[in-house]
Amino acid sequence: MSNIVSNDSSCCGFEIGVISKSATEHCFSSGLKQLRKGQGILFGEEKTNIRSLVKQTNRYNPYCAPTIKTLEPIPIKKSIYAIDSSSEKLGETDDGRIYAAKCGIVVASHNTPLHHYRVGPTIFYLTRNTVREANLDNYLSNIVLSDHELAKRLIRVRTERSIQYELARVVHDSIMLLDGSLNASVLESSPNNLKNIVESCGVNRNLLIAIAKETIVGFDERIISCLKECTSPAYMDLGNINETIGNPFGRPMLVKFGNYCSPVLRADIVDPDEKISLAFGSMLGNDSSGHGYPESLKLAHHISKFNSTEIECLRGHLLRTYKLQAIQEDDNRVKLLGSM
Repeated sequence: MSNIVSNDSSCCGFEIGVISKSATEHCFSSGLKQLRKGQGILFGEEKTNIRSLVKQTNRYNPYCAPTIKTLEPIPIKKSIYAIDSSSEKLGETDDGRIYAAKCGIVVASHNTPLHHYRVGPTIFYLTRNTVREANLDNYLSNIVLSDHELAKRLIRVRTERSIQYELARVVHDSIMLLDGSLNASVLESSPNNLKNIVESCGVNRNLLIAIAKETIVGFDERIISCLKECTSPAYMDLGNINETIGNPFGRPMLVKFGNYCSPVLRADIVDPDEKISLAFGSMLGNDSSGHGYPESLKLAHHISKFNSTEIECLRGHLLRTYKLQAIQEDDNRVKLLGSM
């Protein structure tokens, strides 16, 4: 299925069609040529769990108060490029599983969204052959073939990294906002890995900020309470506070982008000038933060999400284009317990 992008794609200093084509080609093989006419495909739904960032607390720790630095919007004109993606399972055959990926790109400046793009949906057929071509080790390859969530993450990571890498190469003196952290992943591919993205941002003087809505790191609740007590945007450097945060590229922070009850988020930042307050301030000066989260990143998230209608259309596309046969799913719970 061809990628879908918006019109007027060259007005922001890059050709979105070139970005889309290059990113898709460097992700990994779509594997759709392996589908056989008349092959059975099973469609089903999946359930997901959502985790919160941290446990909330009202306790205040005066010892960490001096480490908090307040933020003010700085009216330095910069372009913001926010990138997010999603992936969904479409179905499975006797040879593998079929997934779709979609990426949203939002360009903003002076607190105004200027353009938005949708890259995809792109369909991937994960079989032993395509996973082998993804250059994963044998252990990880076997897990990807049996774990839907890991397979979706593989597709999402490689799709995002490919687009992030292409953007980091073509935009200059801008701010790139990513969803998640700046920790390298074993699912990445070369040359579209995080290390090369960071290096390209450094060459082109791009500020790189990754913001995590959730994290597996267990921050001390007293540290969180320090930021929650602030009545204005503020941040705290985690470099010398939390040793369990891993080894991200750049500097890990706890940050609150809004006032009063805004959430406390983790943000990893790579700043060529190493002026963190100026970096966050220029982001706030060019991107509004409704409810304490950058609006451009929120919009990119919504653009990248699949709805039920899109999923059904993609499944219909598979049946029609590749002459597949839909198989009815057996539900043992309904058979054994009835409709109750």
